[in-house]
Amino acid sequence: MGVQEEMEMPPTLRMLVDYNDEIGESAIEIKSYTDPIIQLFNCFEIYSDWLKRNGYDKMKFEEYEVEYDKFRLKYDSDARYYLELLDDKVAALRGDTIISFYTPYKEMLRRATGYTYHKNRNPFDELIAKRNDPGFKEVNDKFTEFVEDYYSKGNFMLLPHREMNADRYRCSQDRIDKSLYECFPGGKLAKYFGLNDEMQLESLQEWIKEQNLQIMFEDGVIERDKIIPFNPENPYVDYSQMTDDELNEFLDKTMWFIKSRGTFNNGCNASHCSYCAF
Repeated sequence: MGVQEEMEMPPTLRMLVDYNDEIGESAIEIKSYTDPIIQLFNCFEIYSDWLKRNGYDKMKFEEYEVEYDKFRLKYDSDARYYLELLDDKVAALRGDTIISFYTPYKEMLRRATGYTYHKNRNPFDELIAKRNDPGFKEVNDKFTEFVEDYYSKGNFMLLPHREMNADRYRCSQDRIDKSLYECFPGGKLAKYFGLNDEMQLESLQEWIKEQNLQIMFEDGVIERDKIIPFNPENPYVDYSQMTDDELNEFLDKTMWFIKSRGTFNNGCNASHCSYCAF
């Protein structure tokens, strides 16, 4: 495959092709070359396939942590992006997806179909098969635009510390407005920015500027009460506590954020970087 063909290939499909090239026989079947939703679900199957092939137990992560880091650099979208961008494995492993797709998707799908599909149970063959079933189709179509930009520079950032990744999900469900709220002194993520309030605020402000997150603040003023929540009438609640209208509002704001932030120059001039083409 030529360089131009690789650049034109969506990141999800490119990762799947690369994974299949690596494992050879019994590769993951590519279910679609055109549908972004199916491609994303197909790509999600890589992790479960890798665990199964290597006999790894999800509950005993510490036993294969080193191998998982190597896997992430190849097949986890954020780490892979920053490895291409920075050519620095240590920094790349601090990569994170700014706004998660699956958590709000799962909640919308539950409301539309009555079924809850847990990501860690690898439900993606079934979700692919039901892509256009009643209820499923409406939710999938609603998320298609988001998914098209999901693995793009507008939705990636470098965390100050890798350990912040899991804590961020626990306190914010990987939503950027709530994440930023918790980063300020007194918040659940403030510890990653320093030992006291003054250090935390200074480091946080620098990090926000470095990661081009100023658009989340009124007039670019980096203060906690200046954060622009995606649901101003009911800010910072879990997806399960949102109304249907609030979930739709959140999705609209998500797409605005990714597209707006993606216009910032992240310094990538590498002709081989497929992510920056989207």
